[in-house]
Amino acid sequence: MSSNPTIPTPSLSPRLRRRVARLSRAVRERRALELRYGGAWRVVHPHAIGRTGTGRIGLLTWQTAGLARGPDDPGEGWRLFDVARIEGSRALRAHFAPRPRGGPHWTPGIDALVAEVPSRAEALAA
Repeated sequence: MSSNPTIPTPSLSPRLRRRVARLSRAVRERRALELRYGGAWRVVHPHAIGRTGTGRIGLLTWQTAGLARGPDDPGEGWRLFDVARIEGSRALRAHFAPRPRGGPHWTPGIDALVAEVPSRAEALAA
């Protein structure tokens, strides 16, 4: 499990560094979040944060409530958010159990992890 709370790069503004640190803490603590993104609030379980292949910082989450992608989307599922585009966030009191991983490369879109939740087996053993 990775737990480096910062991405060592001068390209991040101080504001973005603080946001990455807060979101990394939520990932490590398995803390549910409310995120404002694209003008809408969503409730998410953050599972990983890190640099994407395009060089952006991504937050991989399991969305439990909020804006759906379309009429056939139940609104629940995996979502990758661009951290720089998150308009606001609030940590909730609730903690979550990690979702089952889809294999060894379970963080699609994230090339360099900063933080990730433990696997279900690791979380249950703790």
